[in-house]
Amino acid sequence: MIKQLENQIQDLQKELAKIKKQLADLRLQPCLGDSEIRAKEKKFEELDGRAAVLTETLRDLTRKRQLLLSESAPRTIYNSPNCN
Repeated sequence: MIKQLENQIQDLQKELAKIKKQLADLRLQPCLGDSEIRAKEKKFEELDGRAAVLTETLRDLTRKRQLLLSESAPRTIYNSPNCN
C-alpha cells in the first residue's frame, strides 16, 4: 500500500513539473493581439487549475503515506526514571 502511494506521488510530481514548465513556457510567448491574449489567459487558467488540483492531491497522498508509515512503525515506550 505504501509503495503504491509512493508511486502515485512520484507520478503526480512529474505531471506537476510538466505543468509548471508549460506555464513558464507560456509566460515567455509573446502575444500580438487581443485574441491571443485571451487564448493565453484561458490556457493559464486551465493550467493553474490543474496545478492546484495536483498540489492538493499530492498533499493528501503525502499525508496518507505519512499516516500509514507512522501506524506501521513500532511503538517504543519510554519509561522515565523516578525522581525521588
